Amino acid sequence: MTGSVQEKNGYFYSVLNYTDDHGKRKQKWIGTGLPVRGNKRKAEIMLDELLKKYTDEDFSVSAKTFFCDFLEKWVENKKGKIEVSTWESYDMYVRKHIVPYFKKLNLTLKQVTPNHILDFYNYEFRNGRCDGKGGLSIPSIRVHGIVIKEALNEAVIRELINRNPALNVPLPKKEKGKVIGTFLNAEQANQLIKVFRGNRLQPIVYITLYYGLRRSEVLGLKWDAIDFKNDTMTIQHTVVENYTIVEKDRTKSPSSHRTFQLLPEVKKMLQKQYKEMLRNKQTFGNTYHDSGYVFTWEDGRLYRPDYITSAFQKVLKKNKLPHMRFHDLRHSTASILYDKGWGLKDIQTWLGHADIKVTGNIYTHISELRKQAMAKNLENTFTL
Repeated sequence: MTGSVQEKNGYFYSVLNYTDDHGKRKQKWIGTGLPVRGNKRKAEIMLDELLKKYTDEDFSVSAKTFFCDFLEKWVENKKGKIEVSTWESYDMYVRKHIVPYFKKLNLTLKQVTPNHILDFYNYEFRNGRCDGKGGLSIPSIRVHGIVIKEALNEAVIRELINRNPALNVPLPKKEKGKVIGTFLNAEQANQLIKVFRGNRLQPIVYITLYYGLRRSEVLGLKWDAIDFKNDTMTIQHTVVENYTIVEKDRTKSPSSHRTFQLLPEVKKMLQKQYKEMLRNKQTFGNTYHDSGYVFTWEDGRLYRPDYITSAFQKVLKKNKLPHMRFHDLRHSTASILYDKGWGLKDIQTWLGHADIKVTGNIYTHISELRKQAMAKNLENTFTL
């Protein structure tokens, strides 16, 4: 595939030259949206990116290629061109969800219809969990849809199909405002902290409950983000995992990058943690992994995110407590802030939600729980 930058109606276009399945030379014009005046260099850069994206000798497919084979080649072709964590999640969705479902249908690229995509979404909603215990959440299915749409968009650009069948296919609907999860009040949260006494996860649970942190944020907390002098703590680094652990010098979204006031009790806990880190550093000497993270093993090695999840569940099970996700600690923070009279916007800022709708859904769910509790409290107050 070759390409060039061309002018048309006062704008630059990227023109791609390629050979179709029948050996015929074809061109595809893709608008850059850049006016001609002063933008030639930008247009050339966009062309280079397009060529890099769509030129791959190993990516030899045709309209007769099976949809599953195309997806597997497409995701492999993405490797090295997008973030490692993004590629690993794409690969996991393709291998564990999309391909196993569509393999049974034995469809070629051209045979895939919007109805097939809709049926897939509905199946995932009902039965999509890999352990066979129910369906996936709407956000998870939405990401699967992004993968399918991106892959089929490339098939359109390569002119293997005329249109993307995944466009405009609706996701399954969930009950408005419904949030699945556990919401602890302050008393219950304190009981949970006591249950973790003596466990290495207790400081993590403690700080997570105070600040409503995501798992990636609490594991990504570094000593250089904590200012003991000015009593601040900044969330600016995250640790995520799909196949491998990926450390990122940024948060999930710009709104997730936030600075907290370091509460006195949290400061005391972190100072104790810091002294323990210095002792471990001295004990392990040259074998100490000086990663700069706050929560690590004794030798400085970073906790794996999946370890936090499994260790959290083990403590709950050992103490015969109801099942709850580690992420439910974050929901519990929202619930406790609500009890203290915080408004919707304040809770959004504290939790670092990019979209206030997310906060609103949690807020609505908490409100419903409060109404139920109020009604229960009112029972048998009056008699006829």
